[in-house]
Amino acid sequence: MSDARKGMPMSRSGCLLLHGFSGSPLEMIPLAEVLESEGWIVSNPPLAGHMTSPHDLAKTSWPQWVQSARDAYAELSRQCDRVAILGLSMGGAVALYLGVSELPDAVVAISTPIRVRPLMVRASRAASRVMPLAPVVFRFGPKDPGMRRYRSPYRAVPLAGYAELAALLDETRRLLPQLRVPLLVVQGRRDWAIPRDSAREIADLVTATAVEVLWLPRSGHVVTLDNDRELFFDEVRHFLKRYLTRA
Repeated sequence: MSDARKGMPMSRSGCLLLHGFSGSPLEMIPLAEVLESEGWIVSNPPLAGHMTSPHDLAKTSWPQWVQSARDAYAELSRQCDRVAILGLSMGGAVALYLGVSELPDAVVAISTPIRVRPLMVRASRAASRVMPLAPVVFRFGPKDPGMRRYRSPYRAVPLAGYAELAALLDETRRLLPQLRVPLLVVQGRRDWAIPRDSAREIADLVTATAVEVLWLPRSGHVVTLDNDRELFFDEVRHFLKRYLTRA
């Protein structure tokens, strides 16, 4: 997989991939390979606090997640004259946030929540005082054994992170009417990890640009690894070709 690096020749097009909360770049690798097959440069960085330990994640705030993604976007933009941002779950919220501030050529928001349920935020805040890290007893992951190697290695999640996630979603929701770049919103019909109507609510809030919504009938939350991934890859590739490929 090719990350953006200084000194590489200028490429017309690049894709920045952003993983989810307590996830890792691993869950984006199959998508990255498809995008690279089109000749696009792919950057798949870990967001702030990730790929080290849950204790590090517990110390990071949502502006740090956004800033680490913005830094990666700036690095990729130095090598590409067209850039799309694709984010999964929390990474999708960051992609939408940067879509307003950085004006990429396209945004793909995948399994992106519109909000964290208030009860979850209150419960996680209360529980975090006595149990900062919660063990992961069930993870929304692929049913295909061949995809399981791409699951996040985290075995615990900092409960305080849900309040940060909620704050990120609040700010992203406020900014959505200002989004002016092409947007594809993707959600699995079997995604029980986020509010069911998230994709439609995101599309309804974006009023300044055209929005496409892709529903995947057999997929849960991590659609990059799930049953409809080939359909997902094809639709994303076709969407991006309109904005990353010159006539």
